[in-house]
Amino acid sequence: MELIDVLTPERAPTGVTKPKAEVHRDGDWHRAAHVWIVASDGRLLLQRRSLRKENYPGLWDVSAAGHLSAGETAIECAVRETFEELGLRIDADELQFLGTLRESCVLNGGAYIDNEFHEVFFVRRDVDVASLVLQDGEVDEVMLVNELPMEGLVPHPEEYGTTITAQPTSLAKLWMLCTTLRRHGTLSKSVAIDCATLMKRGRISRSQRMWA
Repeated sequence: MELIDVLTPERAPTGVTKPKAEVHRDGDWHRAAHVWIVASDGRLLLQRRSLRKENYPGLWDVSAAGHLSAGETAIECAVRETFEELGLRIDADELQFLGTLRESCVLNGGAYIDNEFHEVFFVRRDVDVASLVLQDGEVDEVMLVNELPMEGLVPHPEEYGTTITAQPTSLAKLWMLCTTLRRHGTLSKSVAIDCATLMKRGRISRSQRMWA
């Protein structure tokens, strides 16, 4: 049984741990780690969720992701989930923290309430997709893409007091980061991922602007 640390809506620990199923039944706030893997040529690794998944079966998603187990750090979770889902070992020092996204959604007719803080990480790694070992029941397929597909993606709406139902801002920000990496070849901690500024400078395409 997987146990999850319950948080307050302000992201503070409550000292309570619950089984994952109960966390989603009750709508408790909790944390997950998202790992985005980008090749040296700027291509982004996506995974297709298993058709057996309870939520969003068959949709394309973040390279690797999962809930933080009770007592686990976000970095520990990111390393663990990347290996479990893809068979890919990454070191903690490869992870570059992008930020925390607050997301909330209700699925399956209200039976699954997902109030989650996403701890988002970036890893630069050239990956041979044929060598990856995909976790049965979790991941059906992976692909490297130059552009994110406009359909068939898991929605990742950010919540800043209200729910954004348009295309996921988090992915738009990530894609803008990938564009920056392709052009400059490095990731600086000082790189600002600002949608409005990037649009004004013409750094994203019309299709990418739809996501902001």
